[in-house]
Amino acid sequence: MFKRITLAATTSAATAADVAAAPFAAQQNGLVNVNVTDIEILRNSLDNNDVRILNNLLNNNQIAVPVSAQVPIGVAANVCNTTVAVLSAAGSGGTCGAQQASRALGQAFSRQQLQR
Repeated sequence: MFKRITLAATTSAATAADVAAAPFAAQQNGLVNVNVTDIEILRNSLDNNDVRILNNLLNNNQIAVPVSAQVPIGVAANVCNTTVAVLSAAGSGGTCGAQQASRALGQAFSRQQLQR
C-alpha cells in the first residue's frame, strides 16, 4: 500500500519544508526544480542505502516532504509526465511536480539533499 503525503504551505508562514527546499528554489541554467510530494516516488528513485538514510532523516524530523531537487530539463519532463517544450515555456517557472520515479531524480536528490 502506498501512502501519499502532501503538505500545504501558506504564503504567510514558512514551514520546515520551505526552509529545506530554499537552496534549490532558484532556477539554474538548464535545470528544473522538481517537487516531490509523494515519498514513495522518492523512495523508488533511490538506491537501498539512500532509502535507509532518507528514512532515518524522516524519522528524526530532519527532512520533510515536499522536497525539491534540481534536475536537467529532460529528466524533469520524464518524471513530471510532461514535455520539454512545456517546461521551457515562460509560464512554467522552471518547476514541476514528480509523478513517477527515476534513478536520475534519485541521484540528484541524493547529491543535493543527502550530501552524497
